[in-house]
Amino acid sequence: MKKAFLVIIPLTLVLCVLIGGCIQSSSPSPATPTPVVPVTTSQQTQPAIPLDQTCSLVPGLTQIMPEYESVSVTVNRNPITENPTIAIIFDGGKGLGMVQRMNVTVIRSDCVTEQGTRDNPVMGETVTLMGTTLIDRVIVVMTMTSGEQYTIIDDDFPFLQQV
Repeated sequence: MKKAFLVIIPLTLVLCVLIGGCIQSSSPSPATPTPVVPVTTSQQTQPAIPLDQTCSLVPGLTQIMPEYESVSVTVNRNPITENPTIAIIFDGGKGLGMVQRMNVTVIRSDCVTEQGTRDNPVMGETVTLMGTTLIDRVIVVMTMTSGEQYTIIDDDFPFLQQV
């Protein structure tokens, strides 16, 4: 009987190993990507207003220029509804000769962005951009000869009709 146990135990172990190898799960095959088919619907949707910063009518922060580089800019709105332009006038200042560029951006209430630039502006030089008859945001950035940039105006300017 002892000889029977000596044969049965090793055979049982070999069978267990073989059965375990046959039952072991195989490694998953790499997934093949399924093609994406665009689905079109017949419903018309209005285009979404972009959520990025370019359409924001919320004024941002402005910077105070050092006194020796300080300049002044005036923003005027045309009160005529057929031509609601916005004029940005360079008034000059102590830093008059240090201004390399005046960048003006108008973000209109209809999310259209208008831009204008004046290189080496002189007193009285104007950038005129189209606005709306609602509230428009005006941003004026001065680039100095030192390479520094200062946002000196970033504010909302409402349209005021003539009475």
